[in-house]
Amino acid sequence: MKTFHLSTSSSANLLSVEPNVVAVGFFDGVHKGHQRVIATAKEKADASGVRSAVMTFDPHPSVVLKREQRDAYYITPLEEKEEILKDMGLDYLFVVTFDRSLAGLSPQQFVDDFFIPLNVRNVVAGFDFTYGHKGEGSMNTLAQHSRGRFAQTVVEKVADGEEKVSSTRIRKLLDVGKVNEVNDLLGRPFFVKGTSNSDLARKIIEVRVENSFYFPNEGVYTVTVLLKGMQHYGMAWLKSKVRQGQEQTCTFNVYLLDMDAGHSEEDVTVRFHNKIKDEFESINVDYIDDRLQKSEKVIRSFFGLE
Repeated sequence: MKTFHLSTSSSANLLSVEPNVVAVGFFDGVHKGHQRVIATAKEKADASGVRSAVMTFDPHPSVVLKREQRDAYYITPLEEKEEILKDMGLDYLFVVTFDRSLAGLSPQQFVDDFFIPLNVRNVVAGFDFTYGHKGEGSMNTLAQHSRGRFAQTVVEKVADGEEKVSSTRIRKLLDVGKVNEVNDLLGRPFFVKGTSNSDLARKIIEVRVENSFYFPNEGVYTVTVLLKGMQHYGMAWLKSKVRQGQEQTCTFNVYLLDMDAGHSEEDVTVRFHNKIKDEFESINVDYIDDRLQKSEKVIRSFFGLE
């Protein structure tokens, strides 16, 4: 997959891209609803013999449009989103910088600047996708703004139960620790990536996350940990206010069932599976062993390791 970074100050006319079908949206989480949109674009691209593409935006519009919000936290920050899309077998990823200049474009100007020059043959989006100043453009107006230069495909709502699968719904579930329900909506385990620092105690690693991940709420969770190319089972505990204010860096601790932590600093991926309890009183190593042994039985039972 080839990635292109675009903005209102860098003309898409200068890019050399083959004809393509593009799925467009913010796609935070790349959840089952997003996957339906992207899969539809890929199917249409394959059927037409052209390239498949995704257009997304960075940062989140709230960072630009809400003065009080300097940063946003993501279910899948851009780097992780890119990896997921790459694994889906797409040819192109267009990352458009969302700034006040982009937000001020008329719907017609947005189409002329970001669809027409990119050799787009079909724009695929969810029924609620909007574009242009104040979201005045929609899938209902896209045919008019395309002026016959490309087709449009609307993907209807994807629901789980009676409720739409959405990034907002996933964040609300993370806010109450229902990661098992989050995983159902994502179609994969929710994860964060960081660096492990294992100087705390035997089998305990401290995970330092510097990217802008959205976190589950306080509690103790069953997790799988990808460390040094191997998967390990464990338990993570997140303290209240794991991220303070606008800080981009946060830390939490993971107890590993099947290995000694050692003393090296390594890249680590932590996948969350289920919430065990609302809090873990302490990580004081003088008394933690008994608590960990009791929790270990729960973890082994959850993963069927007994």
